[in-house]
Amino acid sequence: MADRKGQLAQQLYDRASQELDAYIADLKTQPPERIIDRAYQLSTMQDMVMVLESSDIPANKLEVLAALEHPLEVLYDDWLNRDDSRMGELHRSMEDYAGQKLRDQAELLFSDPKVPRYAGTHEDAVRAGEVYQYYANRSRDLLCLHTFEQGVSDANANHAMRPFVQKWTEDYGHDRCKFVLGYTVQRADWDKRYSPKARQDAQKYDYDLTNNYNPYSSYGTNAHPCLVNCAYELLMEQERGKEKQAPQKNEQER
Repeated sequence: MADRKGQLAQQLYDRASQELDAYIADLKTQPPERIIDRAYQLSTMQDMVMVLESSDIPANKLEVLAALEHPLEVLYDDWLNRDDSRMGELHRSMEDYAGQKLRDQAELLFSDPKVPRYAGTHEDAVRAGEVYQYYANRSRDLLCLHTFEQGVSDANANHAMRPFVQKWTEDYGHDRCKFVLGYTVQRADWDKRYSPKARQDAQKYDYDLTNNYNPYSSYGTNAHPCLVNCAYELLMEQERGKEKQAPQKNEQER
C-alpha cells in the first residue's frame, strides 16, 4: 500500500513538473505584457508543484489527482473558483502585519518611564482606536509589579529599600509604580499593617471596580504587606519631594 502511494505521488509530481516546464517554455515566447498577465498563474502553479513535492496527500486523493492528464491546469482552474479564500488570507496577513507594528510601537512607547500610564478603560480604548496602547500599558503595569515582587524581599533583607524603590521608579515611572501598589493597599484597607496615611492616599485611585467587574484583579501582590506599605510610603515621600521642588505660584520658574 505504501509503495503504491509512493508511486502515485511520484507520478503526480512528475506530470505536474513537466506541465510546469512546458508552461514556462511557452511563456518565454510571449511578449512582455502577456508574461505579466500570466505571472499570477505561474506563481500559483509553482506553489502547487511545491505542495505536491512536500505534502503527504492521502492515497485515495492521490488516485484522483494522478488520474488527471493535466493536473496543474485542472487544479489552477479549481483554485480560481476558490480564490476568495486567498484574498481573505492576504487581507488577514496585511492586518496581522499592521497589528504587530502597532503592538511594537505601543510597547516601545510605554517602555519609556516618562510616558504617563494609559488612563482610559478598555471601552475608552475601543472607542478611540487605542486598543494596542491599552494592552501595552497593561503589560507594562504587570511587568512593573513583577519587578517589584522579584526584588523587594532582597532589598529589605539588605536594608536597601530606598535605593530599590528609587531604581524601580526610574525604570517604570513614579506614577505607574504608585498606581500598581495602590491597588493592593486600597483593596486591603482593613489591614492595619498598612499605615493610615497609605490607606488614605490609595483611596484616590479609581480602579473602575463594580460589583461584577474588576479589571485590575491581576494587580494584587503577594508581597508582604509591611514591605508593600514601606514601598508605598517611599513613593509618597518621593511625591512630596517633587511638590517641594515645584515653584510656588508667586515664584518664578528658573
